[in-house]
Amino acid sequence: MKNLLKIVTNCIDNFSEQKNMTRLAAIIGGEAVILHGIPRTTLDVDVLFFCGDEKSNLTNLCKVLASFLRQSLGKGFVVEDFEASKDPFDPLKHDLIIITDSEKQFKKLDILVANYKWELDGLRSMDSSQTGPLQAYPKPYLVAMKLMAGGAQDQEDVRNLFLVMSDSEKEKARNLARLIKRDKNLSRILTEGRRYRKDKQDNILETLKSSRDT
Repeated sequence: MKNLLKIVTNCIDNFSEQKNMTRLAAIIGGEAVILHGIPRTTLDVDVLFFCGDEKSNLTNLCKVLASFLRQSLGKGFVVEDFEASKDPFDPLKHDLIIITDSEKQFKKLDILVANYKWELDGLRSMDSSQTGPLQAYPKPYLVAMKLMAGGAQDQEDVRNLFLVMSDSEKEKARNLARLIKRDKNLSRILTEGRRYRKDKQDNILETLKSSRDT
């Protein structure tokens, strides 16, 4: 069975080459968390994508790319595109492409069009974002995206990512949290994580003590 991520990566490379623009892309979401070494499950693959630079950007990138993908992938796939949500309670506001296959052989693949300068900075900080197989988005920037999403699983991902980050990566994540005005959220999430781990440890010790007493 072919790898849908590899197929789509080839498509966006061809798209970027056709438009004579630089491809910037990375794996985000739960799949990126897994690639950073954290055990987890996920039902889809998320990709952050941008095509262009400061001087030349495509207008309606989401729709143009979606049309290209429909032609490239063929009838076995459904490609849907959605404009950035106008809902004020939606924190991310990315244009979105969702790719599914009619035979359900692959995980659903979502392509989010980068919407913030700091997201582009994250892509540009990677050696692999412009060519080759897609790699996991850098941990500090992934933390920032998780902080903006704000769900329960996102918060757990933030706690786990901090466990595998270097000091410099943690500092970068804190700077990004301040930039996106989620620094208080980050402090709360990390504090709750320390409390949870201490409570869990205390429960284990109490269980061991009770078993010895009996």
